Amino acid sequence: MICKCQNCSAALFFKPSSGMLECDACSAAFWPTQFEEQSSAEDEMQVDYYSCTACGAQLAVNGVETSTFCSYCGQPTVVFDRVSSAKRPDYIIPFSVPKEKAVALIREHIEKGSFVPEEIKNFEVERVRGIYIPFWLYNVEYADTQFLSGEVGSGKNSHTEYFMRKAKVVFHDLTLDASVQLNDGVSQRLEPYDTRGLVDFHSAYLSGFYADCFDYKSEDMEGYVTYRCRNLFDAEVKKTVRADKIQVVSSNPYSHIESAKYAMLPAWFMTFRYENTPYTILVNGQTQKVVGAVPYDEAKAKTRMVLISALIALLCIPVMYGLLMLMSADSDSDVAKIIFAIVGFAVICFLDGRKKMKNLRNSIERTKESAMNSFVKDRQEG
Repeated sequence: MICKCQNCSAALFFKPSSGMLECDACSAAFWPTQFEEQSSAEDEMQVDYYSCTACGAQLAVNGVETSTFCSYCGQPTVVFDRVSSAKRPDYIIPFSVPKEKAVALIREHIEKGSFVPEEIKNFEVERVRGIYIPFWLYNVEYADTQFLSGEVGSGKNSHTEYFMRKAKVVFHDLTLDASVQLNDGVSQRLEPYDTRGLVDFHSAYLSGFYADCFDYKSEDMEGYVTYRCRNLFDAEVKKTVRADKIQVVSSNPYSHIESAKYAMLPAWFMTFRYENTPYTILVNGQTQKVVGAVPYDEAKAKTRMVLISALIALLCIPVMYGLLMLMSADSDSDVAKIIFAIVGFAVICFLDGRKKMKNLRNSIERTKESAMNSFVKDRQEG
């Protein structure tokens, strides 16, 4: 999959900023379609495989660039494995986000984090790798007739009501990644990709990038396709019901997969290790969306929270004392209402902070190696 310059025979690299193959030696530029497709059969292509001896990840490499570490687990154990043939994708969305832009987005994302260790902020740019992720794109017809229940009203007037909804939808280019190594939650957070950017696949687009190997055939994922369609459908249906605690009482779903296409979609990976644990931050190579949380110094965060809580308590003591004195001197219940409002606000802030901390920890877990390896289990449960 090496494309050579037609002027000086040096290796060419696909440049997202121009959408062309450019030569660093003589500055020549060529459109990817100017090169003959390299293939071993009508629907196959020759690739060089590199394997990680630590986590087992496999990447197809163009031969121009060698890897000294794994983009999934961060170990410097990626070695040349073999030359073989792989299924040729039908389509590809070429990288449109240059590496420099991806690095800037990652740095901005890290800087937004609180209590991020300095060694993470000063990550090595060489560890940012462009990888094409294998996706299956499905066109699916899905329909359902549902009976739902929900709580209407509040307090003593709260009661259960029932609703009926019937609808049909056609999902176009529903994206499902076909890589074992990439966690399902991570790949879905990279979405949406704008599938209007799909072009016919040509191996020249891979020049200068890696390509993750697909592990699932389209027919292997049909159950998960239905599972995801149902989740998306149910979420939209529930938006039409004006009630709380909505539940699907019964349903009669129908789904039909009309077609499946194999495509490569772009993402930048930045893998680093902190306290001997690998973390990965991704950038959508088309939309610039950044996915992944970074670890933080938990001791510093807890110390800051304690100090802030103590400061707020000190500020609230005189206010609460004054209100209590007013309440003892005046039987007006408005003072009591103010006190309850302050206490209620404090409780809400505490619960909201705890929820955000839980979400952050969950997001951090997704970036770890263990989360990457749980992908197969998640798929099987789905």
